[in-house]
Amino acid sequence: MRFLDDDGQFGLLVSPLSGHRMLRFHLIVDGRLVGDSEGCIIGSVMTQLKNRPRIDDRRLDLLDIDLFKFMELLAVDEFLHDVTTMSSVESLDRWTVYSYVRGERFIIVAQEAGTLEPSPIFMTNIEEVDFNSVVDAARNYWLNLQ
Repeated sequence: MRFLDDDGQFGLLVSPLSGHRMLRFHLIVDGRLVGDSEGCIIGSVMTQLKNRPRIDDRRLDLLDIDLFKFMELLAVDEFLHDVTTMSSVESLDRWTVYSYVRGERFIIVAQEAGTLEPSPIFMTNIEEVDFNSVVDAARNYWLNLQ
């Protein structure tokens, strides 16, 4: 099942797989699937999505100037890295994903990790209310599968 914002730029893909509580989970960032198709348990990522940090740091303005330098900033700044990193779900193991809320906007940035050449960076910046609608719909679907 895909849960998307109106523009199809952000969303979640949640599909049951055979096996106890195993699901296929992908993020949709910039209209592209992020993650792999391995089965996983998604409780921790659903909790993370409901509790994204609010950050008002002027250094995040770099997002609008240079995505590669933005990713470098989040990789080296311990505070920004720790609070924005999306983790705890196996299907994102090969991806670097940062997300946060700034003002009334939800921002998510993703890049495939471990590639020889720099991989493309995908970014979505949407209204927080739209983000919450997508996450709530996916979360309710997931809870009903339990």
